[in-house]
Amino acid sequence: MKLNGTHKFKASSAQVFNAILNPEILKSSIPGSSAVSYVSPSSIQVDLTTPLPGLRGPYEILINIPRRQDPSYLELQVVRQGKGGSVNALSEINIADEADGALLSYSANADLEGPVSIANNPLGQGIVKNSLSSFFKNLEKAIEKAYV
Repeated sequence: MKLNGTHKFKASSAQVFNAILNPEILKSSIPGSSAVSYVSPSSIQVDLTTPLPGLRGPYEILINIPRRQDPSYLELQVVRQGKGGSVNALSEINIADEADGALLSYSANADLEGPVSIANNPLGQGIVKNSLSSFFKNLEKAIEKAYV
């Protein structure tokens, strides 16, 4: 499954970058998350449930941060095996300051196996895109609350 897109924030690139790495902000922004915490300086654990039929969870997802360049670039890696199938995903996030805020652009590729591969059909992709849209809207609200 391939995903890419952009989102415009009314905040600086540093504020967006820091928010993406803030467990409290992530917990309030990720749809279905019940807990977010660092398990090492470069790994974040997210406990969540999903709206995907037959794959509600709960799941523990480990997000590794193999590369970062503050405040403009993040590489996030998810490797998960277990109940619900396996996920091997890599996402690159670029954040650039513009005159009226920061523009975040992302590109992700996920290899899905087992039941979770339902996300790679039109219905599943619609749910994933809606969840991603909700994440960005929630993140924007959280950034406003945290930095304004």
